Amino acid sequence: MKKLFKIGLIMQGGIGWIGGTEYIKNIILALSSFPNEERETFEICLLYNQDIAPDIQNQLKPYLNAAYKLENELEQINFVGRLKWKIRRVLFKQTDPRFSDFLNKNKFNFIYPYLVPKNEKLLYQGCPWIYDFQHKYLPDLFTKSDVEGRDRGFAQIADLSSRVVLSSKTAAADFQKFFPDSKCQTEVLQFRTSLPSNWYELNTVAIQQKYNLPDRFFLISNQFWQHKNHLIVLESLKILQKSSIYPVIVCTGHIYDHRKPDYIDIILKAIHTYGLVNQVYLLGLIPRIDQIQLMRHSLAVIQPSLFEGWSTVVEDARCLGKKMILSDFPVHLEQDPPGSVFFERNSPQQLADLIGEWWEKLPAGVNLEEESLAQQRNKEDVKKFGYRFLEIARNS
Repeated sequence: MKKLFKIGLIMQGGIGWIGGTEYIKNIILALSSFPNEERETFEICLLYNQDIAPDIQNQLKPYLNAAYKLENELEQINFVGRLKWKIRRVLFKQTDPRFSDFLNKNKFNFIYPYLVPKNEKLLYQGCPWIYDFQHKYLPDLFTKSDVEGRDRGFAQIADLSSRVVLSSKTAAADFQKFFPDSKCQTEVLQFRTSLPSNWYELNTVAIQQKYNLPDRFFLISNQFWQHKNHLIVLESLKILQKSSIYPVIVCTGHIYDHRKPDYIDIILKAIHTYGLVNQVYLLGLIPRIDQIQLMRHSLAVIQPSLFEGWSTVVEDARCLGKKMILSDFPVHLEQDPPGSVFFERNSPQQLADLIGEWWEKLPAGVNLEEESLAQQRNKEDVKKFGYRFLEIARNS
């Protein structure tokens, strides 16, 4: 019997970074979308430290061959172990012998995202992932230690890894720009999101009413981090008030930014100062199934970010065939979903003009024809994403 190719995916993110969790989840779902004869040639295993949210566990469980909670699987840390691992690091140049023992014991072939130095002779291979270079373009949004940590980690990848995955051509060009002498090969993996088929059949009005929302609204689904650029949307609403136009904006997403804990206070102050209390709804972090139903019901999705690695929100809206108003950040232009329009990312006036125009003419609710077409396109997009990931894994 032919040995199956064993893939280990290390869970990313958590409540502080939903995008990381969704990224790994979507790789699993893409690999699971293959025909049976292809799917039966490899195993999908999930490696995690923090407990995974029950809804994500339930969604992924049918597609996993195994799941490993690392604190239960790795050899316990003690004096003898520390001494043994130190000797292996010094004499045999092994970067992480404790984790390596676990991977060898369980006969993994490929680990992602994970840096396996090119000079180490191991039974498995891996590939690191660089999500974006935001700290190079918006350093003021990071602490000094955060910038130094990212620079150090990315430089290590450029120096030690034979390959690195990036989520966009824009990020791949940035890697070449910041590490021009690196021999590390760049692999572009533009991810796609997957939604359960039954989510397309749910009653969006019920979810709209669950949150006591008006029938017509635009949706922003971003965590309240500074680079997500919520303030420009509030400024655009203030501009529209002068023309007696009063669009409603619903915001979902975690309201805490660890880099600037008082940022939500700035948002709340702007809402009150601009007189937007009846126009802006902050729902916080809500169940993903509810978020998607609100997206389906919305007039359109607004994504005003100053920076993205590859926007999950844009991909979700693409799945649903929703119209989008996007900032002209290069990655948004690269994603270029159908039915999207772009505004200059520092121009509240341009954004106001687009919001005002669409507020007047777009209907609320699901466009069944557009959604059905988008769902069919998504199935093919997800397969292509999965095959691209498998190509990267098998060529390691």
